[in-house]
Amino acid sequence: MARSDSGASKGMRGTLDDPVDASSQDSALVRIYFGGHRALTGFTNILSTGYTGFWLGVLTHSQLHSLSERRYSQEQQYRTDEWNKRGLFDWERRVVEDSFTGCKRVLVAAAGGGREVLALRLRGMQVEGFESHPELVRFANDLLEREGMVPDIKQAPWDHCPDIDGKYDGVIVGWGAYMHIRGRERRIMFLRELRERAIPGSPILLSFYTTTKDSRYFRAVAQIGNVLARVLRRDPVQVGDCLAPNYTHFFTRKRLESELLEGGFEPISFEHVEYGHSVGRAV
Repeated sequence: MARSDSGASKGMRGTLDDPVDASSQDSALVRIYFGGHRALTGFTNILSTGYTGFWLGVLTHSQLHSLSERRYSQEQQYRTDEWNKRGLFDWERRVVEDSFTGCKRVLVAAAGGGREVLALRLRGMQVEGFESHPELVRFANDLLEREGMVPDIKQAPWDHCPDIDGKYDGVIVGWGAYMHIRGRERRIMFLRELRERAIPGSPILLSFYTTTKDSRYFRAVAQIGNVLARVLRRDPVQVGDCLAPNYTHFFTRKRLESELLEGGFEPISFEHVEYGHSVGRAV
């Protein structure tokens, strides 16, 4: 019996010890995996930072425009009825209903394929628009004509307003377009051109990517890019600049509101839920 108990005891120990060994092996493999994952993530971040900083420092202003034009030429959805007849996004609708009540003549800058222009006209507003991408201009005017509306979306130079007569009591910069204007000075110049066409007190809506603070990534991108920009005499790379994949600027609240003020608009609101956007008022 003693021998039998001893054998049983050994068998039980063997059964209990095996899971302990397996668990130890599993823990070791898990630690190795997470260590490797952290290393891979760190390497990827370094590679991304260097790549983005390099191209922001090398590409000229006109080359960045070409990059944006090529990207939107490849994005077919912005030239479809399905996309442009979908109406305003929920957050756009709330802003229009809260801040553009009573606006009769509205200017839509960077009108794209006509989505915002069509939606606002269906609300009974008198809306005019302009767009810099020629293919989008053609599609937008074709869409408006098929909807029985005046096809009057104007072709505009990049980062500027075209020649427009009259004044507007509301301005909307099309979805995400403001963040694709490279350089604080150019963005402020664009705002001032819009301010010249807006009556005092008119609301303006901008939308963009946001960041709560200027991360180490954005600071490193600017540092790398500016080494090359100085050598090649390119525009300086500013903190918040990125390529995603075309030129994009990420805004903090402070940076966005300072640009609004210098552009002639008083900041009214800043939101980062759903999609970053801000409302200002012409001073």
